Amino acid sequence: MRKNCLHPLSVLLLLLLPATGLCEGIAGCATIAGILSVYPPMTVRKSEGPVGQIRNGGELPGCRVQASCPTALISGEVDPADALRIYFAGTGWSEDDPLAADGPGVTAFVFRKGGISCRVEGGAHAGIEGGKTWTAERYDISVECARRPE
Repeated sequence: MRKNCLHPLSVLLLLLLPATGLCEGIAGCATIAGILSVYPPMTVRKSEGPVGQIRNGGELPGCRVQASCPTALISGEVDPADALRIYFAGTGWSEDDPLAADGPGVTAFVFRKGGISCRVEGGAHAGIEGGKTWTAERYDISVECARRPE
């Protein structure tokens, strides 16, 4: 079986992509979907519509990107969530540290820039059971972006 690999130059290219689409609201999800599409086994879906607010549970108009694939096909590569974190940090976004969390095999974080907030959640749950390490069979990641209310 051929293992799919993320070419190191692809990561460099992602860092050099202009960030203007993300500053213009819904268009930003196209850039995020493009980053996740670099992972050959990933199935990536993009949609527009209401996204949940983190602090008050309400909804705002925005966009959503959801991607998934078998975990075994991305092991040993740059984790897709890490690729998004590198992209956001490298293009002038600020991480909202109090909203970040990590667990075994999963992560969640929020980046903000120019009135736009993007929340990333995902990974492949992992743990130890009966002395044996296990990892979920699917890697799932979800990104939601919306303009913050003034």
